[in-house]
Amino acid sequence: MEVGFNELYAACQPIVYGDMARGRQALTALLPEAWRRGPRWGLAMIHAMLADLHGRLGDVPGGIEHFRAAVDLGWNDCLSIWSDPGFASLARSPHFADIYGRVWISPADLEELGWLRAEATAISQELSWIAAENVGRPDHGTTDVFHCPLPTRTPDGAGVLGARMSLAILQRVGLDLVASSDISRISGLIASDAIGGPSYSPWEVWRSAGLADSRAAARRASAQARAFRPTQGLSTVPVPASTLPRSSR
Repeated sequence: MEVGFNELYAACQPIVYGDMARGRQALTALLPEAWRRGPRWGLAMIHAMLADLHGRLGDVPGGIEHFRAAVDLGWNDCLSIWSDPGFASLARSPHFADIYGRVWISPADLEELGWLRAEATAISQELSWIAAENVGRPDHGTTDVFHCPLPTRTPDGAGVLGARMSLAILQRVGLDLVASSDISRISGLIASDAIGGPSYSPWEVWRSAGLADSRAAARRASAQARAFRPTQGLSTVPVPASTLPRSSR
């Protein structure tokens, strides 16, 4: 059985929470299983993530080896190469240009990579808004979170599949964070009521629940509006990433 979502999710969680060293350890531990079980794109994704992490943590030679392995496996997420701090560090290596020169990507894949990256930013912003909106919320309702469906087109390289998995992991992290926050908030309200703490009027609770529903409806509409819509007729023929303008991000 191939390495799947749950294993990748567990390995990537430390990175999402900012613990790069622990994330590198977790992905390194998963690497032998990915080599043994696949899938090929998942193995390429892990090598690419380790390349970035090694670069961020100052190990340029180690990062270059992972970068080379990822590209050999078909990974071609040039937006990560152009934007992620670890790859900026790897660019100091004399071997970087040769490896980067072997990264080819189609305009159709590049378009989707741009959407996946923008959607990750939108999710992060939305989680911050939800956290702020729920401070002091007096009703006992849970918070609805809506995510765009992942694109289903057949990509031309392994980079898109890895980027889709990264977004799926972020979506799951967001759901878990909001659920945990709801549990803490509702438990606190119940405990406060039990000991005769500050109480809210029925009107305040009703108003709070209505506002939560309204915000949820707005999030649903926003997710529907952001859904990926590929440009019809966009070329699926890969070209060297090094020939593309950075404004393609």
